[in-house]
This record gives sequence, C-alpha cells and structure tokens, in this order.
Amino acid sequence: MFFVRGKRSLMILLLITAVVCVLAACGKSVGTTGQALKPMDPVQLEKIAFLNGIAEEMYTLTMSGQVSDARNKLSQIADQIPKIQFEGITSVEGLNALTQTITEAKRVYNAANYSPAEGQIAVAKIRLATDALTHKNQPMWLQYYKVLLNDSDMMRKQVKANNPGDAIREYGVLVQHIAIIHPSLLISREPSSVEKLDSLLRYIGTQVNTKPMPMKQIDSALTSLNAVLDELFMKHKDALAYVPLTDPNQPIIWSISMGFIIVSVLSYVGWRMRQSGRHIVPVKQREKGENI
Repeated sequence: MFFVRGKRSLMILLLITAVVCVLAACGKSVGTTGQALKPMDPVQLEKIAFLNGIAEEMYTLTMSGQVSDARNKLSQIADQIPKIQFEGITSVEGLNALTQTITEAKRVYNAANYSPAEGQIAVAKIRLATDALTHKNQPMWLQYYKVLLNDSDMMRKQVKANNPGDAIREYGVLVQHIAIIHPSLLISREPSSVEKLDSLLRYIGTQVNTKPMPMKQIDSALTSLNAVLDELFMKHKDALAYVPLTDPNQPIIWSISMGFIIVSVLSYVGWRMRQSGRHIVPVKQREKGENI
C-alpha cells in the first residue's frame, strides 16, 4: 500500500517538476535572448541589407586602390546609421562597436598620409560588422576560427621554445586578427563572453612581456583562450546554449505547442490525483488562536 502510494506520489512530483522546467525554459528563452526574440521589422532589415551592400562596395574599392571612391562609400555608411533602428537586431554594445568602427575608419581614410594597410584593416572591420548584422546564423567572421587557433598554436610553440621575441610577435598577430573581428563579436555575441576574451588577451600580453617569461602561466592562459574561442565560435559541446529555444518568426506555433504540452501534463496529473484520491488525507484547517 505504502509502496503504491509512494510510487504514485513520485510520478506526480516528477510530472509537476517537468512542467516547471518547461515553464522555466520558456522564461529563460525570452529573458536571455531579450530583443533577439522580437520579430524584426522588414523595413529595418532592408535598410541593413542596403548598408551591407555599401560596405561590400567600399571593401572592393579599397582593395582595388580606389581610395577616393571608397571614402565616399564610407560617408554613405555613416549617413545610413542614424536612419536604422537596431532594436532587436543587436545590443547597445554591438551598436557602439559599429559606430566606433566607422569613426576609426574615417580617421584612417581622411588622414593626410593614407596607409593602405590601415585602410584594408578598417574596411575589413566594417565589412565583417555589417555582414554580422545581416547574417545572424553564418556571419563571415566565423571563418577566422582556424586563423585564431593557428595564431594561438604558433605563440605556444614560441613560448615552449623560450623565444620571448618571437612569442611577442605572435601575440601581436593574434591581437590584430582578433581586433578585426572584435566589432562583429560584440554585434553577434553576449558582451560578457567578449569580455572574457578581452581579459585573457590582456593577461597574456602582461605575461608575455614579463622577464623571465612565465611559460606555464602563458601555456595555461592559451588553453583557456582556446576554450573561449570555442565558445564564441560555437564549437564547444555546450554551444547549443546560444541557440534560442523559440523561433521568433513563428511565435504563435511555439505558444500553441508549449500550451498543448503543459495542458496535457497537467491534465494527466489531475487524473492521477483523482484516481488516488482515496489515499489523500485532508489537512484540517488550523483553528483561530491555535498554537503553531
């Protein structure tokens, strides 16, 4: 008797727990993705696509040496930014990163002595940033994953070989490559995740410039760096945590499906409780003034 009663109670408890977990997942999905779950305005998406097209033209002009025309495209990009509502498309940090990238590019393109190398880096940042706004799932900056891992491996080799000069050089290459995709990271990923990367880079920079060079500390930091890169580039085994549970383009279907699941589970729980009602001992309400 007690075994049956305990088994039924356990089953009911598990079902209720399942419902709570489902509800918690719903709340977490809306809370963690925030504005990303909001249906995007087609007009704003069209404006961003137009912005991305200008950035692509600017990139092509810069790489072919047509700096004056590229500068005109940069002005067009700057003019378009205030016309776009970025709510639901990227975070405040992402928008700030985009505007700062454009400001830095203006400085490079309007310099008295234009540097082709700096111009190419500046336009690459803009090109990747606008693409990140346009292509949420497969932005171009994801192609940098192998590049950054190679940079990390090359630096590790120099550290293990106790070559401080070469290690510092490889660190510089790593930092430069990350700088190119940094605005895109802030557009596409959580600021806290990007801050992990920034903190590690600062730490590694301090260690690599220390004399004598602390090889174990740097090696450990590079291992942590690779783990953060896996997280940012969705290569980690837990990367699915970044994927929204809901489809923002089909909120009605999602709501109906989840509602059906919850109602079904609750109905079954109610039925089980009715079936086992004879075993439920009613709790007597405490009389007024009775000691607790």
